[in-house]
Amino acid sequence: MGNLTLSSKNILIYRIIFTTLSWITILASAIIYTIENGSILPWFNGFKSFTMQTNLIVTVWFTLAILWHNKPQSLQKITGSLKGAFTLYISVTFVFFAILLSPFYRPTGFAAFSNLILHYITPIAFIVDWVLTETKKRYQWSYLWYWIVYPIGYLVFAFIHGTFTGSYLYYFLDISQLGILGYVLFISLLIGVGLTIGSLYITINRKRALIEKKTEK
Repeated sequence: MGNLTLSSKNILIYRIIFTTLSWITILASAIIYTIENGSILPWFNGFKSFTMQTNLIVTVWFTLAILWHNKPQSLQKITGSLKGAFTLYISVTFVFFAILLSPFYRPTGFAAFSNLILHYITPIAFIVDWVLTETKKRYQWSYLWYWIVYPIGYLVFAFIHGTFTGSYLYYFLDISQLGILGYVLFISLLIGVGLTIGSLYITINRKRALIEKKTEK
């Protein structure tokens, strides 16, 4: 796989476009919810979802990358392993929504727009950003074990939340409906796919970083 490169200016413009789109979607949803329900506080319950958490994470990353565009030392702090982890998380959001949730979700109005941005546009934009820019630092295979801490932590949170409230947030995490065997199978599938995606990103990065190093010589 050869290196794909863009000028620094084009990368900045790219990030500004998708960061703006993402923030507009998140803030507009808060405003619309407040108008319709008279309070913004329940809107924060949406951040129990993996989708909202991961979209906020990558949107904040994009924002910092814009602010630190001309500050290489600061930008370095959020690249490498950290960016790899965020790319994995938003990829999981994209893949699992597309496969497990989209057949059952048919939103209309602003919800349809928000669904498009949060489940497709922002995830794909961040993955493309990773492909275009994450070539300098060579990932280590040990990163994978750090990366899966958050997803596993989320699964634990979803289980505890469901146990005490009866809402497991996602049907494929609902042990009361799936039974123990079905639940274990789904959890194993989720973790297995996460590890596979993470391994794929590490493999791609290591190959591209090696090419980048040879090119510099």
